[in-house]
Amino acid sequence: MKGKRNSCNVTQVTCLTVCLLAVVPLCSAGVDSSAQQLLTAAARQVNIFTADAAPFQLDADFIAQIQVPTEGHLILRWDSKDRSWRRIINGDFEQIDIKKGEVVYLKRNAPFTPIRVREVIGLLPVLGKLEGMQIKKARSRTERGVQATCVKVSLDNGRGERFHEICIEPNSHDVLSDEWDEPPDQPRREEFSDYAEFRGHRYPHKIILLVNGSKVVEVHVSTLETRGPIDDALLAAPPGAIVRRVCDGMKRPVPVKTPDPLYPKSSSQNQLMGDTTVAMTVLPDGSADNIQLIGSGTHAMDDATLQTLKSWKFKPAMCGSESVTVDIEVVVSFRLR
Repeated sequence: MKGKRNSCNVTQVTCLTVCLLAVVPLCSAGVDSSAQQLLTAAARQVNIFTADAAPFQLDADFIAQIQVPTEGHLILRWDSKDRSWRRIINGDFEQIDIKKGEVVYLKRNAPFTPIRVREVIGLLPVLGKLEGMQIKKARSRTERGVQATCVKVSLDNGRGERFHEICIEPNSHDVLSDEWDEPPDQPRREEFSDYAEFRGHRYPHKIILLVNGSKVVEVHVSTLETRGPIDDALLAAPPGAIVRRVCDGMKRPVPVKTPDPLYPKSSSQNQLMGDTTVAMTVLPDGSADNIQLIGSGTHAMDDATLQTLKSWKFKPAMCGSESVTVDIEVVVSFRLR
């Protein structure tokens, strides 16, 4: 938005609701081979979602800071990247998502998945969001009382470049933390501890997410054990489920017409700033649908955002030559300057 006193920054984020669990390919920037080897070894060690892994079940209890701390539970049955079943409960919210081949079935008792629930899901594949990262530099430092090697990497996943610092205990190869800044001004940090052996891997049984220095999610893994393959009946589409297609090499929707919401005069005059977060669906024709408010700034900011996003247009997401429906988040940040 033009003007000297205020600005509106829009960040598009692919929604985590239908994201299952990914393997992390690491890219070498050719700057530090020892750091590259350490990061590669740590990523392989912590990645229990490998192509040759036998089926397993993971159970976790968690506390998510929504308006008040809210207890939750997650059960994940995993056969492969193409066969999984997950149930997550947080307070009154409940969701089941099923991955079967290139199809995801999603059943929930609310119009949208709460932000903290999506963050819980995103915490489980440790380093899983860092696909395509490139190493910049490494340094030694003490991390929560442990001498660690901290590797700075850059990542550009279509939402602009991010710089992460990943701290690893060099002898055990345990990932201790991952921290980065989420634009415009939101420091985020993930902490991993209580590691245990599992089928040749080491996986953390305690995971914490901090945003702006405050703990917003704490996950405790209670069960991680080998199980038999998932019964096909469990992978059947639940009645009324949302259906989405996902595929290898899937292309994200590309914004082609995304005007910024106007900074509300009432908010500007009262020196108010905030972030409005919206979940929305991008249809195969590139139009926006099912726009839901999931994180509030002020009433005026929320209203300006919801009204403007109705007119957004995209080049749709693509699976090969086929345009497909996807769910995304949009974060609109209102800042005075």
